Amino acid sequence: MNQQKRIRGRVATIAVAAVAMLALAGCTPRAAAGDSAVADDAPIVIGASWPQSGPLGSVAPGLSGLEAAIAAANEAGGVDGHEITLVTADDAYDPSRLVENERKFVEQDGAIAVVNFGGISIAGREYLGQKNVMGVSMAGNSPLSDVEAFPMQRAFWPDVSWEAQLQGKWLTENKPDAVVGYIGFNNDLTESHLAGLAEQGIVPAQVAAVAPGTADLSAQISQFQAAGVDTVIFNIGAPTGGSTLAYMQQIGWKPTVLLSSTVSDFHTVINLAGPEAVKDAYSFEFFKDPSDPRYADDEVIAQYTADMEASGHDADVSNALALEGYGLGAALIDALSRAESYDSEGLLTAWDSFDSTENPMLRDGITLDASAHGRVVFQYQLSRFDGTSWTDEGDIQDVRDLGIVD
Repeated sequence: MNQQKRIRGRVATIAVAAVAMLALAGCTPRAAAGDSAVADDAPIVIGASWPQSGPLGSVAPGLSGLEAAIAAANEAGGVDGHEITLVTADDAYDPSRLVENERKFVEQDGAIAVVNFGGISIAGREYLGQKNVMGVSMAGNSPLSDVEAFPMQRAFWPDVSWEAQLQGKWLTENKPDAVVGYIGFNNDLTESHLAGLAEQGIVPAQVAAVAPGTADLSAQISQFQAAGVDTVIFNIGAPTGGSTLAYMQQIGWKPTVLLSSTVSDFHTVINLAGPEAVKDAYSFEFFKDPSDPRYADDEVIAQYTADMEASGHDADVSNALALEGYGLGAALIDALSRAESYDSEGLLTAWDSFDSTENPMLRDGITLDASAHGRVVFQYQLSRFDGTSWTDEGDIQDVRDLGIVD
C-alpha cells in the first residue's frame, strides 16, 4: 500500500462519542443489511486485565483512559444501542494472574475480546486462541506480531523492533561512530529492541536490562562511562528512566540520548528527571502527550480531557498512558461500529480493516492501518526536546515506505 492510497483511504471520526452516535443511528454495514441481531440490546462485554499494582503499577492510568472512552461511548448511546460493558481486573504484571483474569472474562463474563498491557500478554495468547476470543495488547514486544501462530492476537502499539531500526538508521547517518549503551527491561521487550538495532548494524557496547520498578542505575551508568559510551537509548518506564536521567545530569554526564516513543512523555520521564536533564534528547514519536505545552489548544485533547473528567478520572488527565488507553478504546469502538457481528470474529474482521483511520491518541498526520503483522501503527515523527516541549525534526517517517516492514 503506497502513501497516496493511505491518504485517500477511509478516515474515521476522531471523537469517541461521535463514533458511538453514528453506530447508534445504524450507520454500519450490518445495520444496513437489516441483520436481526441489531434488535438485540444485550451488552457487548470486553475484559481488561491491566497492571494496577505491583512493579508496573505506574501504567494503571492506561486503564483509566480506556474506561473514559467506553463511558463516553455509552453516554452517547453505545454501539447500535448496545452498551459496552468493560470488566476489569488487576494482574499486577504477573502472567499467571493475567491468564486467570482472562479465564474469568471469557468463561464467566462472556467477553468477546480481552485487552492487556505489556509483554505478559504473550502468556495469554494460547488460551484466547483455544477459546477463539480476540486479544489486543498495548505492547511493542515482537512476539506479539506473530499472528500466523496466534491468529486471534493483535497489538495496538507498533513493534518496538521497527522503531529500533529507525533509531539505528538515524545513528548510522548522524553518529556513525557512536558507542551505544542501552537501558531496558529484563524481558523480551529488550530482546526485540536489540534485534531491531542489529538489523541496522547497531550493537550496544553496554546493555543494562533491569526489572520493572528499578530506580537506581548508578552502577550501570558508571559501567557505561568506563566503556566510553557516548549515546544512550532508553526503553524503560517510571521510575527508572526519569531517575537515571536525573542522575546523569547530577554527575555532569551528557551523552546523546534517544528515548523510545512509549517512554518519552512528561509523566513517565520528563517530570521525574527535570526538563534540563532531558533537553536535546531525541525520540521517534507516534502519540500525543496531554502534558506537552504544544497541545494546550488541541481540540482532540480537549475532548479527551472532558471525557476523562466526566468519567471521574481527573487525576490521570495529564498522563500520556491515559490518552493511549483512550485511543485504544476509540479504536475498539470504531471497529465495533463497523462490525458485521458483535462477537470476536466480527470485531477481529473490523479491526483488520483499519485504513488511514484517525485516532485521538495519534499525532496529526499519523493514522491506523491494518496489516498482516497484527499491528496498526507504522508512522513516526522524529522529535527533539527543547527543554520545554518536543519539536519536530523533518517529516513523518513510515516504516513501510522505508522497507523496514513489508
